[in-house]
Amino acid sequence: METETTIQLDGVEIFVDSRGTGTPVFVLGGPWLGHYYLRQFHDELAKEFSVIAYDPRGSGRSSPLTDNEINLRGHLDDLEGLRRALNVGKMNLVGHSMGALVSLLYSATHTSEVASLVLLHPGPPFDPQMQKELHRAFVSGFTSEDRTTMQRLTSSSLFKAGDAKTHQDYFETLYSPFFADRATLARLQFGFTSTTAQYALSAEERLLPEILAQDPVTMLGRIQCPTLVVHAERDLIPEAFARFLANSIPGSEFVLLEGLGHFGYLEDPGRHIAPTIEFLKRVAK
Repeated sequence: METETTIQLDGVEIFVDSRGTGTPVFVLGGPWLGHYYLRQFHDELAKEFSVIAYDPRGSGRSSPLTDNEINLRGHLDDLEGLRRALNVGKMNLVGHSMGALVSLLYSATHTSEVASLVLLHPGPPFDPQMQKELHRAFVSGFTSEDRTTMQRLTSSSLFKAGDAKTHQDYFETLYSPFFADRATLARLQFGFTSTTAQYALSAEERLLPEILAQDPVTMLGRIQCPTLVVHAERDLIPEAFARFLANSIPGSEFVLLEGLGHFGYLEDPGRHIAPTIEFLKRVAK
């Protein structure tokens, strides 16, 4: 069963896509990209759970707002607002990439409202040296063809006019170094809207400093719910960061997915989703 709806949260429209039946599990991806790029992950998870995915403010089919309104505080408030609006007592929460960092902060500040937490390929790292390591790996992962494509797209009139398809093409090339198997890159579909295209370019640069300003390292020990940290062996994000999170969050579990990259759910859906499903079957409420 799949339903689409829009929920009003203090004047902000949040587009919500729900699928599957059973225990509800909220999924948050990279907050500037919208929910669509994780649809294959949602489909696998929905075989066992009721998946609640949504477009964060300033992305997809949710409210565009202004630059000042698309911030960490808003993302955290929207998670809490959705929990309340959907009458969920305790949230089971899965965060991917930087969405995992937002989910982590929510879990540390709403300890009584989170039943379980999955941090799926969390990043970027908090540590400056690990950030540099990630950046070096990212830059070196581009082919000459990638660079030519991105230059062509960013210099086009359509890109400058905010055309959704052109921005989507750019981002799909931009994230190509994160794929362990480039043959699966064609499966990546962001589903950009004009709203996504308007904000995606600068959103990460604004959001990461806000996350770091919360002193997230000191907040890890506050997380009280069962937690799973999932890292992919061939992810550009250093494995040391995922292990640091797992070692710092009380009682958390760690899984390393061999041979997969940051978008492992596209490369090997069944193997990628298995640890998350097994974990949630044990702990989700």
